[in-house]
Amino acid sequence: MNRSEHERLTDELIGEATLSLLQEKGPISIKGLLERLSAMLAAERDDERRSVLAQIILEISSDSNGAPSRNVKSEQQAGDKDGLNSSNVYPLFGTSQQSRSSKKH
Repeated sequence: MNRSEHERLTDELIGEATLSLLQEKGPISIKGLLERLSAMLAAERDDERRSVLAQIILEISSDSNGAPSRNVKSEQQAGDKDGLNSSNVYPLFGTSQQSRSSKKH
């Protein structure tokens, strides 16, 4: 299975699990999603889908268990390059790639 087929199947399986949670009008959470994916894995007969389901479960559980919490203070300091707090705007996703002096309009 090439990369795009794997991504398509991953999206499809996560979508199926999420849609089934929505149809039951239950809460959508990482725990609920993992439980639904595990149930799908237990019932699945196709080897390819079982393999992808196992990878999805592993990835989601490792992301939710070991995900580092965001450190807002360090992000603010990273956005304040000159040491002066001249703005209350700071990058949410690391340092900005745009130049501060370039005008867009």
